[in-house]
Amino acid sequence: MIALALPVMIGMVALGTEIGFLLYKQRQMQVVADAAALGGATALQTGHPALAVEAEGISGFLGLVNGTAGVTVTVNNPPLTGPRVSNASAVEVIISQPQTLSMVTLFTSGAFSVGARAVATAGAGSFCVLQLGGSSTGFSISNGATANLTQCGLAVDSSGATALSLTGGAVLNATSVSVVGSASINNGASVNPSSGLKTSQPSVADPYADVAMPTFSGCAGGTGKSYGYGTSTMSPGVYCNGVSFGNAANVTMNPGVYFINQGSFNVGGGVQLTGTNVTIVLTSSTGSNYATVTIGNGATVSLSAPTSGATAGIVFFGDRNAPLSDTNVFTGGVAVTINGALYFPSQTMNFQNGSSNTSACTQLIAGAIQLTGGSQFQNNCPTGVAAIGGSASTLVE
Repeated sequence: MIALALPVMIGMVALGTEIGFLLYKQRQMQVVADAAALGGATALQTGHPALAVEAEGISGFLGLVNGTAGVTVTVNNPPLTGPRVSNASAVEVIISQPQTLSMVTLFTSGAFSVGARAVATAGAGSFCVLQLGGSSTGFSISNGATANLTQCGLAVDSSGATALSLTGGAVLNATSVSVVGSASINNGASVNPSSGLKTSQPSVADPYADVAMPTFSGCAGGTGKSYGYGTSTMSPGVYCNGVSFGNAANVTMNPGVYFINQGSFNVGGGVQLTGTNVTIVLTSSTGSNYATVTIGNGATVSLSAPTSGATAGIVFFGDRNAPLSDTNVFTGGVAVTINGALYFPSQTMNFQNGSSNTSACTQLIAGAIQLTGGSQFQNNCPTGVAAIGGSASTLVE
């Protein structure tokens, strides 16, 4: 009787122990898949192009290394299965690994495949304009200017008593306004909706703080370069002592990184300037006379940032060592379409005299921001642009 019952007893032990082990391994894989999907979605949110590498790295750190011990980690963006197959903001992670069981193989042969699947969606940046800096700087609008932040908000990191200053009939339209310090709104100025204004808020981090400014040397692009009448093509390189565009020039910038070493990137005189996948770095090789940008006098400018690489998401990149007194100006009826970030972390940005921006994706980050003319910013950004603040990535499947 014992001999007859022994196989049954062994089978029960196998079922109770090893099947329990399979359930444990599946649960372990599910935890890893969840973490990897969230990591991939966060990489997507912050503009990191290698979201699959990020997800696989998290899986490997947690003990399931793709390609090792039969482990397979598959990352899909958008997901290939489930209800979010067309959602470009979703990241799907599938992990599998065969398991060989000792006692169960007495009754059946072959490995058991154990797997897990998770899907996470990238958080959305809630701000498209961010003022960085201390108590003496801030965000100001005056002289009837209107700032339209379409479906996004404004964050002001200044801690001063007038960190946010609106006067002279100025209007700020934004989904939310977060101010570390206090707000001064008078002389007919308004924030719409008024319920969106919050003061004494925590500061919002610079989303590009970890982006290293590219290095450069020489003056391969030219010295004091200027473009005038006719159609021209401009190539990436180092342009010393500024670049000027005037006299109705029509210039196309080839993709790449442009270094403006001192002087000014000056666009005016009815100029048409276009460029795709370009970053314009404003800097100085001597630690003084840092380059700035001035666009005005009816110019038409259409520029978009790279979607990958070291300067992904950034159109204008101001040197972090430049002083706040350096002012970048868009003025005089200029029509600007910027797809990406205007990034001047230590400088001042000034929109004045009817300058406008109609792009579906324009971020503005600067040490101080002044508006005396209409402007518009939106957050419908392509891959590569880092989110400013906003919600965290969410596990949805």
